[in-house]
Amino acid sequence: MCSESDPLDQSSINFFQVAREHAKNTTNAVRGRESPNRIASATNFDLMFSSKVSFDNSRQLSLRNPYLFNNTYAGFIESDDESETFTITTRKFVICTGAGPSIPSTLKESAKKVNLEVLTYRSIFRPDGEGIKSDILWNMKLSKDQKRKVVIVGGGPSACEIAQSLARLNKSLEITIIAPYILGTEDIAARVAARNILNRDGVNIINHRRVIKASNFGTTKVLNLDDKTQVPVEVLICATGRDPGQNLVDMQLEKAGVKWDYKDGIIVNSKLQSVSSRNVFAAGDCASAVPNTDRRAAHAGWTGYHAVQSAIFPRFLIPSESIHPLVPRVTFLNPEIASIGMTRADCVQSFGVDGFKYLIVAENNTDRADIDSIERSADGFVELRISISRGRILGATVCSPAASEIVNELGVAMMNKLTCRDIAKCIHVYPSYGYLMHRVALSLAMNDVWGILAACGPFGKSAGFIGRNVQAFFRKEFFLRKNKKYLHNWEAAGTQNELNYHVPGNVHWIKTVNGMSFLEASNDADFCEIVRSYVGDDNVRLPEKEILKHFIKWLDSKPQ
Repeated sequence: MCSESDPLDQSSINFFQVAREHAKNTTNAVRGRESPNRIASATNFDLMFSSKVSFDNSRQLSLRNPYLFNNTYAGFIESDDESETFTITTRKFVICTGAGPSIPSTLKESAKKVNLEVLTYRSIFRPDGEGIKSDILWNMKLSKDQKRKVVIVGGGPSACEIAQSLARLNKSLEITIIAPYILGTEDIAARVAARNILNRDGVNIINHRRVIKASNFGTTKVLNLDDKTQVPVEVLICATGRDPGQNLVDMQLEKAGVKWDYKDGIIVNSKLQSVSSRNVFAAGDCASAVPNTDRRAAHAGWTGYHAVQSAIFPRFLIPSESIHPLVPRVTFLNPEIASIGMTRADCVQSFGVDGFKYLIVAENNTDRADIDSIERSADGFVELRISISRGRILGATVCSPAASEIVNELGVAMMNKLTCRDIAKCIHVYPSYGYLMHRVALSLAMNDVWGILAACGPFGKSAGFIGRNVQAFFRKEFFLRKNKKYLHNWEAAGTQNELNYHVPGNVHWIKTVNGMSFLEASNDADFCEIVRSYVGDDNVRLPEKEILKHFIKWLDSKPQ
């Protein structure tokens, strides 16, 4: 206890060790709920651990020197012979080996040459820290006079979460993120919010660049970027994605006739069944049918259930699709950033620039934000994207302290094909974070005469539905959608490229580009240069090339 004359000296507290202990205790608490005793307590269930598991053939699996834990044995049984194997013969196998952190081979090899350890999320958060590696970070000697340089390679959710955590732990660290994009697969509003949040916490962001290799520059270790610049580094954290192959490579899947890929995992159909070996199933991150953006913990549990269902139940009881169509995506920054469904560019690609409606409302200056009186509300917002004809929710992006809870509600609405009017009809608690989402839905539902009619009882609802579809008919929405397919694709690509190319400089940035199409971007020289570069892309289909060539010819005829 400290007196007023002798206040607590926070500089004497090792916040890194406190954070490390918290991460360790949290991870152990989670593991405790998944202990072998608890899992093996299930009836007719045997639990085995092995340092190496491999297939002998499509019906037989070998485990080297396994530990057994089940209802028969009182505890683990270990053989003294390390070469001893245990063989399992069965009709069906379900593989759930997950994925591990991916490190680009060139970076890994070059870092090893200059004696620079490459850390990952496992190094930081696992209780054992992958041995001595984590000591480089957690036992780092910090000084107010000289900032230690921590570089994070990658711009996905893990990179952002680690960057903000370290930046808030100690101001003696200089945190830098190097990546082509921040949250590159998310909607532009989410990417802008993430940049602003990280910048506010002092994180440096180097976008549109890739790390080529690590090297020495005198006595300093540096990372060489693709623009020939160099960034000094003392601690390197790699957050460039996850690969399932590293957990599959030693299983000798070829002996079981199982096709697999290092990046995608086991090649399976929509029922999570191997396309080459019908008695093998896969779930979670090691199943190729699971999109990269949907490889989340909750979805892994979902696919695990459906893989077992596909393996055990008769075919007529198995659903046609085992991959969930709407997986929420959350980046646990403070505040959280969450998304579900189609991004704005996805909507442009499917329906055209004017083929859908969306509304984004900021959380700042709302009643809840004023009550909290916290700076994090400055970046908060709710954006809904809906179809024109029915008002069904196509997608949503939320930045809020309760963003993950809000997208849960939107996921229920989308799975049950509810509309923004259905949400608007439900009273939301005031003042809650979800109340802002209710206001957005209400605004979208009532922003035209058809929406107002729909709120006037059964007759008005029918009149509103008819009027909206008649309006869509005269706008030739139904007739021209197929003919506009390629143009819509290029509108979406143009939107993304224009948004990715620029670095947002102020809060008005979103408003100036959120509906960007080719014609609207024609006065931007940088965008035109990006578009010209696509003409030489052999991967672009010819019809799109032809459209683009006409567009460029039109651009060149205009005064500069």
